[in-house]
Amino acid sequence: MRRFWFWVAAMAVLVVLGSFCVRAIAFAMVPDAPIERYGGFHVGLSLPIPVVQVAPHWHAIIALWCMLAALAVCGWQAARSVATQHQPSLWPIMLGYALVAGVFTFFSVTISIDSYYYTAFARLFGVYGIDPYVLVSPIRVADPILAKEYTLLHNPPFPDPYGPGFTLLAGLVGRLEINATLWQQLWTWRLISVASCLGILAALARLLARAPARERVQRLALVAFHPLVLYESGAGGHNDFLMVAAALWSYAIVDELPLIAGLLLGAAISIKYFAAILLPFIAIRAARKNLVAPALIVGLAVVVPVLCFHPFTFGHTGQTTLAKVGANLSMSLTWLVSLPLLMFKASAAGAAQPWLDTALRCIQFAVGAAFLAIILVAAIAYARRAKSALILRCVTALLWSLPALHPWYGIWLAPGAAVRSAWAPYAWWFCALMLLIYAHEAVLPTPVNHTIFIAIAVVVLAVPIIIARRATQGLMLPQAPQAAAEPQEGAQA
Repeated sequence: MRRFWFWVAAMAVLVVLGSFCVRAIAFAMVPDAPIERYGGFHVGLSLPIPVVQVAPHWHAIIALWCMLAALAVCGWQAARSVATQHQPSLWPIMLGYALVAGVFTFFSVTISIDSYYYTAFARLFGVYGIDPYVLVSPIRVADPILAKEYTLLHNPPFPDPYGPGFTLLAGLVGRLEINATLWQQLWTWRLISVASCLGILAALARLLARAPARERVQRLALVAFHPLVLYESGAGGHNDFLMVAAALWSYAIVDELPLIAGLLLGAAISIKYFAAILLPFIAIRAARKNLVAPALIVGLAVVVPVLCFHPFTFGHTGQTTLAKVGANLSMSLTWLVSLPLLMFKASAAGAAQPWLDTALRCIQFAVGAAFLAIILVAAIAYARRAKSALILRCVTALLWSLPALHPWYGIWLAPGAAVRSAWAPYAWWFCALMLLIYAHEAVLPTPVNHTIFIAIAVVVLAVPIIIARRATQGLMLPQAPQAAAEPQEGAQA
């Protein structure tokens, strides 16, 4: 036990040192960032929690990667040591995660601006009753907190791309924090993500209930102390944790409580629409015990998001927002395949090339069609034999089919590191390498940096496959005792 807490303490110390170093390095780059070229960099550093983006050098993001790599080593060792306890228990993992992630909530900088959007939508809707899905003209409300956010997000900000369930929750949080400072509001979303991640770990523990005690705690620790999980929950504060927690609990309790499972899945979809990928698998699993349950689950999964939309106007503006999000290509398979066309389009110097846009849409359509085919085949196979690998395959296919990849999307696959199959090393390494994608946001996209971005995207997509194919779980992840029978897994959202 002492060894485990040593590694937990080491992670907490690394977070403190990393926070200090990354912030200091970011501000040290200011003299090399003329404001006429790096205006966004200066704006980001002026905020309560500085945003380090489009920087003149790689120094800050490299420092962050070094800290995260050291965290990965310590987390790996913590996962190894936790299984050596005489009576393995889950509470040290939960407490250890809460400690490290709690320290992370005070991380002094961020690379993602999402939490600023959360606080803006929360204040617009929760305090002033403004529909964040319809933001087409400058907002005339005199609010010092919103005014400070507009320097980063502009006025009006980009309309709300999230589900209505999340926006309702954001409005409630904004109303409760009507007199809070912007820093406190940002910190609240970090706390919400940490609490949601504890819910994910609890759901995973339930799904792994049939595994031997030592193996159970070790596999859970691989997720709890993963560098992506720690950073994105504590410092990133992303709403993906809310979605995954609700979806994972829906899958975990569908056998015993299908009605509650349907409500949870509907809540997950109302936070982020991507959670709908789990719907066919939960419905099929429920059908094994009761033919009425699947209809209830599907109905609730549809009705809950629709009801959540009642206070809002989606319409043409909402459709345009989602279309803009879908048209943004970066750091993804679709982006890599489309690069020759994108380069040709850029070289056209503004000349109209309708066939280029058609070709780009065809590429996205082909990738999307391949994803739907994988979903269909996996659902049919799942109906024959409920294997968690089929769900992991679909989540991976979803990530590969997205027009743009962001590091926190890896949270959707992170629970896969707890399964007992070749998917565990794939999920662990894919999620770890996803942190490299922050390069696309952290530094100015010069021609040289653009080439590096391409190399990073190839590494993120290809290297986890190579690792999963060339090594067994026992070689790539801490060795766990083997159980006599395969436990109930399916830990994925």
